[in-house]
Amino acid sequence: MASIYSAGSAGRDERLLQGVIASMPMFRDVDRPSIGLIASQARIQHCRPGALIARQGEPLPGVIAVAYGLAKLALPRRRGEEKVLRFLGANESFGEAAALLDRPCPVDVVALTDAMLAVIPVRPLQQLKERDSRFANNLVRILAEGLLSLMAEVDANSGRSSAQRLAAYLDSLADPRPGSVTCAILLPVTKTALAARLGVTKETISRLLRNLREQGLIEMTQRKITILDRVRLAGIAS
Repeated sequence: MASIYSAGSAGRDERLLQGVIASMPMFRDVDRPSIGLIASQARIQHCRPGALIARQGEPLPGVIAVAYGLAKLALPRRRGEEKVLRFLGANESFGEAAALLDRPCPVDVVALTDAMLAVIPVRPLQQLKERDSRFANNLVRILAEGLLSLMAEVDANSGRSSAQRLAAYLDSLADPRPGSVTCAILLPVTKTALAARLGVTKETISRLLRNLREQGLIEMTQRKITILDRVRLAGIAS
């Protein structure tokens, strides 16, 4: 698996970095001069599918923000298996807690698609945290929401069947507006990656999707899925 550091050339386009950083939730309401200062010390990194962005047990280069593309956070297992904990997409970040506490990376972070990242060193973030209460509050909220989200997922998946987990995942991709019965979604990852995320095999994912289609709940063409009855799908998930 290629390392991120050999997967593309680093750049220092500060205007691009400022745009990426300003779109991150942790910098909401932070003033432009502060964002510019952070951008001046960050760097852009491009990586290809399969590039290893960070390795479990090794130091992080800083907080990693995704400008575009998709990555996975995974716990490696024996015999090449892994448990995918989360997919990381555009405007999302990883590593705040480990970087700020100077702890090793708790998971493998691997690019699933072509991706552009902003790598932000921890020192300017610590300095900004000390002088800007807005940034400090944003950071606390992000860390707290991350913990609560993880606990909610563990609780929700406890005792859930593979069919329920898949239905819940598909429903989470759907239009969040209430009252939408049918909607089109695009699976952001391959069946193999989705299987690792849900803790099943690729064959099981294929069988479950086929069952949902036979029940008239979805239509599927490659990775494009049309949810035909969201109410019934949500019923399976719950």
